[in-house]
Amino acid sequence: MSGFRQPLSRLILLAALLLAATGVYAQSTSPGAGLLPVTQAFALKPTIAKPGTIALHFDIAPHYYLYRGRIHAKILTPGIKAGAIDLPPGTPEHDPYLGDVVIYHNVVDGSLPYTADGAMPATLRVSVSYQGCHEIEPKICYPPNTQTFTLPTSGGGPLAATGTGSAGAGNAPPRNPITTSLGGPTTLPTAGNAGNTLAPSMAGPLSTGLAFALLLAFAGGLILNLMPCVLPVLAIKAVGVLESGESRPRARAHALAYAAGVIATFLAIGFAILGLRSAGHAVGWGTQLQQPVIVGVLACVLFAVGLSMSGVVQFGSGLGNLGSGLTRRGGAAGHFFTGVLAVIVASPCTAPFMGAALAYAFVAPPSHELLVMLALGVGLALPLTLIGLVPALARLLPKPGRWMETLKQILAFPMYLAAVWLVWVLAHQRGADAVALVLVAMVFLAAAAWWYGRGHPGRKFGHVFTIGLGLVALVSLYSIVQVVPPTRTLATDSGFVAFSPAKLQSLRNAGTPVFVDIGADWCVTCKANEYAVLDTRSFRELLASTGAVYMKGDWTDVDPEIGAYLKSFHSPGVPLYVVYPRGGGAGHALPTVLTASLVRNALVHAAMEPAAR
Repeated sequence: MSGFRQPLSRLILLAALLLAATGVYAQSTSPGAGLLPVTQAFALKPTIAKPGTIALHFDIAPHYYLYRGRIHAKILTPGIKAGAIDLPPGTPEHDPYLGDVVIYHNVVDGSLPYTADGAMPATLRVSVSYQGCHEIEPKICYPPNTQTFTLPTSGGGPLAATGTGSAGAGNAPPRNPITTSLGGPTTLPTAGNAGNTLAPSMAGPLSTGLAFALLLAFAGGLILNLMPCVLPVLAIKAVGVLESGESRPRARAHALAYAAGVIATFLAIGFAILGLRSAGHAVGWGTQLQQPVIVGVLACVLFAVGLSMSGVVQFGSGLGNLGSGLTRRGGAAGHFFTGVLAVIVASPCTAPFMGAALAYAFVAPPSHELLVMLALGVGLALPLTLIGLVPALARLLPKPGRWMETLKQILAFPMYLAAVWLVWVLAHQRGADAVALVLVAMVFLAAAAWWYGRGHPGRKFGHVFTIGLGLVALVSLYSIVQVVPPTRTLATDSGFVAFSPAKLQSLRNAGTPVFVDIGADWCVTCKANEYAVLDTRSFRELLASTGAVYMKGDWTDVDPEIGAYLKSFHSPGVPLYVVYPRGGGAGHALPTVLTASLVRNALVHAAMEPAAR
């Protein structure tokens, strides 16, 4: 077992050093580390300038602002009645989620009138709540803060002050700042000022912290190996591991090539997301499958791999090799490509723990996002990589033999089923014409593979003919771009209404509980939740008993409104489930994996929640 312990101990040591380094890095670069404490960013100085009026003076730090609609005050002293707070006009601004708002910069002077039922006490206790943001990108908003002051009625400043809320008395930065990359802040509504906005009620993905996000990403990557999206591709790798079992150097090379493919692809996705996000595009986990051409190409790739595993065409002696003369280079390239393919087809699946890690990554600074992507890649690649690197684990595998050819042919059928699923997704995106084009591409791809398998490419004409067949397949795939998407309408007779921000707002204004379901045809987790929970008689009965409306949004194709809604909840993609309570309160996001009891509890609570005042 010494061969097992030595590599494993090195891996454990490396993981410990990585976690230690990222923990220090998180402390030094976490967003919000440079924020002022809330009571320094918005320094409130109440005084009783004249009897019957409390003056409220805010000094707002540079690059910070206060919401006019989030400033509230009340008097806690018995026998004293407060009037309506008087605030200056402020600066109008349009927030993408809060709508038209008024904000303050620099200084705010307001007043709160009060009257006494009897004799005026010597002191008054006044409670003031407010909320503001730091406006430098990425914009970060503080949770609502409340301070209570004891003021002498004879005039002057406060005799005592206490603070509640996220920042307490103001000696520490806010614990849960909320950030957004949309050009407008996401806020935390409270029971008293939630209003009827679409702002989510959540702690904020940045409160997860980098070190914990990395741990969640690593665990999510491990579990992703068991998800149905990835299993067909792992079948390719499993056969490759078995084929290289007789040679330890080959096994190690293939394991490292596979890990390199997985990690490099995750990092490439991270860089692509950064670029698209900076350009203002709504991107998320799995959004590459919103592109019909990519869906068609993936379907053809999985179909071609299935043909290879079925024995229609043999690319050398081992899976992924491109010829007997290129066995080593072709083998490593083939396993690298297997890692690439595993990541691409993994995107429709959302493993447990991945949701929180990806939500953090999509709003965190670029360096943090790339570290999360790296942790996801290490988690996905680790099991099969360890088998290739650790001899003791490799010895647990069965010995290579003739049975492997039969196993390879059996594993071809999951590849065909995965290709069928992608064609079904394409049918929903672009209709029958696109399906016909991708099937034509598959036929010519099969012809090219068959011709290649017969050995004719060695001849000049045969080589040209093979390339010609492949080019016809590529032209057919590219033609999908020209197909006009069919009109997609969600059937409202199925017990739900189509998602729209205007319809959602009208339902909330009417005090109706709403269950919002944002999904996509290519999202395997969405389909599993529909089958297990949402497309059941018990769910329909639950909607009827709670008076809730089921609102469904389809993100199979690009939809800017749905993209903006996902961003408002810092969702890394679909599925997203949000429950809005009766009376127009803030929405509460549910976990990505649903259970019947979880949905029942959420809807019953939403139906019982009192109306917002």
